[in-house]
Amino acid sequence: MIDFHLHPSYSIDSGAPVENIIEAALDKNLQAICFTTHIDLNPKRDCLDNYIRCGGKLRRCCEETVEAYIEDVRASAERYSGRIEVLIGFELSYGTYFENRARDFISENKPDFVLGAIHCIDNIGITARDEAPGYFRSVGVGEAARAFVDATGKLAESGIFATIAHIDGIKKYGRAFYGESLDRELERLFPPVFTRMAELGIGIELNTASLRKGHPDIYPSKRLLELAGEAGVTVNSVGSDAHKPEEVGFRLEEAYRLLDETGIAIGEPLARYI
Repeated sequence: MIDFHLHPSYSIDSGAPVENIIEAALDKNLQAICFTTHIDLNPKRDCLDNYIRCGGKLRRCCEETVEAYIEDVRASAERYSGRIEVLIGFELSYGTYFENRARDFISENKPDFVLGAIHCIDNIGITARDEAPGYFRSVGVGEAARAFVDATGKLAESGIFATIAHIDGIKKYGRAFYGESLDRELERLFPPVFTRMAELGIGIELNTASLRKGHPDIYPSKRLLELAGEAGVTVNSVGSDAHKPEEVGFRLEEAYRLLDETGIAIGEPLARYI
């Protein structure tokens, strides 16, 4: 198994050293892992999100801090060579008005793997515990679902990312406000986006973090995964979205079981490890 969604202490919301995560991955007998440090380049949230923790302190995301992260992971990959494959990656937030910043960032840093993600709607963090309730209280389920699916479609159309993270991530906090009606809206709205993703060759990840939040299903739900598969979308990676060593590999077996149950096609890089 692999875990290609891991946040070391360089991520703004993690305190887990790179080496501790690798040791945890070895304990879980994982074949390969990829670190996916958060990168948020939204200029309208610059003072909130545009940081990397470096040397134990939050610092501005810049060439120096990004290089420190890359060098740390690269050195660790060499130390653990032959025991586990360790890759360098990022999880980038997406928005149409700063997509060129994201494109340039990837081009400059050349990661092994990158995830694109929708974390905000109208510059409000819908996947952030402190911000999400204000957004969901202010709009109905139809409006919230449309905004999220539209943003995901624009992410796909950008051509920047080959893999989209937690494709129904809005359910993280949205279900508490809308219940199952949110799922029905997502199932209604996503199919044309999935069709377009398949045309563009863009896949998704299976992400087990929602199980840690008390949800009964992973990202995406089984029904959404089936709809994605029917449209020709591939699953390109599997990840725990871990922010602590003890979360590494969290219930990944369930994600792999869903691959078998749905028969969805597998894309790269996951195909290399199946």
